[in-house]
Amino acid sequence: MSIRFEVFRDGRKVTDFPLISPMALAPESVPIPCDITFRDGLLNVGPLDQAAALSLLWNAGAPGEMILETTRLLPRSKPHNLNIELARFRLMRMLQKVEDWGLFDLPAAQPYVEKLRVLQSRFGDALEILEDGARAAAIADEVLAEAITFGDELAIFNAEQTLTRRKSQNAFARYVYGCRVDWTLRNQRVKDLLADNFDYAVLPMTWKLLQPKEETFDTAAMDEWVEMLTRRRVPIIAGPIIDLSESAMPDWAYMWENDLDVLRDLMVDFIRKMVTRYRRAVAVWNVVGGLHCSTLPGVGFEQTIELTRLLVAQVKSMLPQARTLVTIRDPFGEHHASKSPGVPPMLYADTISQAGVNCDGFGLEIETGVPRTGGYTRDLFQLSCVIDKLSGTGKPVYVTALGAPSRYTPDSGDRSQGKLDPGKAGRWREPWTPELQATWFDNVSRIALGKSFVESVTWTDLTDSNSVIPGGGLVDDLFRPKPAFERLKSLRQTYQRRPK
Repeated sequence: MSIRFEVFRDGRKVTDFPLISPMALAPESVPIPCDITFRDGLLNVGPLDQAAALSLLWNAGAPGEMILETTRLLPRSKPHNLNIELARFRLMRMLQKVEDWGLFDLPAAQPYVEKLRVLQSRFGDALEILEDGARAAAIADEVLAEAITFGDELAIFNAEQTLTRRKSQNAFARYVYGCRVDWTLRNQRVKDLLADNFDYAVLPMTWKLLQPKEETFDTAAMDEWVEMLTRRRVPIIAGPIIDLSESAMPDWAYMWENDLDVLRDLMVDFIRKMVTRYRRAVAVWNVVGGLHCSTLPGVGFEQTIELTRLLVAQVKSMLPQARTLVTIRDPFGEHHASKSPGVPPMLYADTISQAGVNCDGFGLEIETGVPRTGGYTRDLFQLSCVIDKLSGTGKPVYVTALGAPSRYTPDSGDRSQGKLDPGKAGRWREPWTPELQATWFDNVSRIALGKSFVESVTWTDLTDSNSVIPGGGLVDDLFRPKPAFERLKSLRQTYQRRPK
């Protein structure tokens, strides 16, 4: 049997509804493979033999168009009201987080607690008229829109409590704000921008670029960047060294995708060469990135954990005192909604923490505003909640990529050559602009640093030239600063640890 939904818009039931990034979700909001269709005026999830939730891109009006989630529901013949269930889950999750964040007994938080109670009361009005689906949905839509805006405010308020405490105790890390480097840009102005304005640099050791052929290495551009950063005394986070995504894995290595033993030996050899070459320059080694998202045949749960253990151990065997990271990509686990292999990100992180993998922390990548798996828009409250999930690992977290577009149209100068359209990935409040990008960066970086276990924040793209995200740079392709660049300089000064 399926879980079915009626969908209402503007006071009437819709007969046609575009499904964008729909997913069925198991407990803990873990996506599961499932058929999701809209036909005969109903949204169908299943068939399923268990309770499940639904998430999809939803236009909530003024707060934006973003991925939202319903409560978990049992399959039944009578359809549920999608608008009601989206609002119900948001209120339920907010109630949980108010308790988790200890806000019920905090005097300064009482206006927020009272606002939540008002929203719950108004949602109760919708539940009283469930039989009138259109009217109930209209009330639920209003409650959901207010709850999303209120959730953003709540996440920022909670972050400010910790930020104030960390600042008064001078408890921030020495290096707080960094930027990921596109080291293929061998432009002195780019190098100076990075060295002059950031606490550290992240250098992805892209296997595909550094070893274009099995017996050929091309490290000239990387060497230039490492030499410059070392000379300017800018600490380096190197990696991910191993990244099995299509953009990072060498084409020649795919011939071994069905032979994990050979592929594993190739990874170990690459790690050895990179660590040997740059061992004196690198402060932190980001050993693997997004391994839990791997689609390689035969790489299941146990193989993923053991491969992570092996690769981290390889760095530790060469440099016993080295600090190592394992990076979580797509923290909402959207890749897991497909039928391809993969491991839910938080299960991956928890297992690594408990299975004796000798890493010193987790990297975390949060990139939004792009229509690809893991890149659709989410609001601040959701981002705060997903970062919280890593608190249980007991390890520090380094946000090794944080990015959002500054435009709402494709950019032919980005790495996708204009194939990614931010306008198809939803919106946070308004269509993306340079000013909105700056506001998003300000809010999300403070929310991240408002978690006591988060050490630092790294922006994804320095410039719009060859950027990962359309218009994702802090400066444009002519090196003109955007508002986000000025905001970063202010934040860096605010949250810099004072000399003792």
